Amino acid sequence: MLNIKDLSRPELPKQDNYEQALRFGLEIFGRKDPGRVAEKAGARMVGRSVIIPHLDREIIFNIDISRFSIKDTEEEAPIWLAILTLHYLNNADGRLPSGRLKHFREFKDGHFYEPAFNRRTRDILISMFGNDPGFMAKAGTKLNGKAIQTGDAAVELSYFPCMPITCILWKGDEEFPPEASVLFDETADLFFSAEDMAVAGQMAVLELLKAARG
Repeated sequence: MLNIKDLSRPELPKQDNYEQALRFGLEIFGRKDPGRVAEKAGARMVGRSVIIPHLDREIIFNIDISRFSIKDTEEEAPIWLAILTLHYLNNADGRLPSGRLKHFREFKDGHFYEPAFNRRTRDILISMFGNDPGFMAKAGTKLNGKAIQTGDAAVELSYFPCMPITCILWKGDEEFPPEASVLFDETADLFFSAEDMAVAGQMAVLELLKAARG
């Protein structure tokens, strides 16, 4: 049976690769106006830090020391989250979500990662919430998610201000097993590659599981 351990380690490249990705993202950000970046990304500037809403918390990006931390804690953000945050900031152009949802496989290169993506998102949701979709919706509200009227339960999570992830569940019955979808706004590839979307989707589901158990 699938459980939370299946999501505890996102499928990331080797450490030297994502440390290189972090350096590259910081170099790109360094050539930009932080205030304009924050404005376009739905974030805000406080002194020399960019504050980025992320689910039910905020990420603090201290520009001077290139440090990403979780607000109101002493916790440093994991490197994969720092990279996703940089990619989001560097690619934001002020465009808002359109509200039109797409499956992961519909994005460029998504079909390459779809089996692993489904195993670590859709299958986890079915395993944990398939018999009680409303429980997922309640967990989503703990993450400042917004309930939407589709399926038997659905929640839109604000992974970043302009980067929502929508989780939908259909309860099974005597004829059909439970089903689930993890969808992205059609603008998601403005910010993220398929690899980034895969990690974001996995970790959004992990946060739902944590919220449900909290």
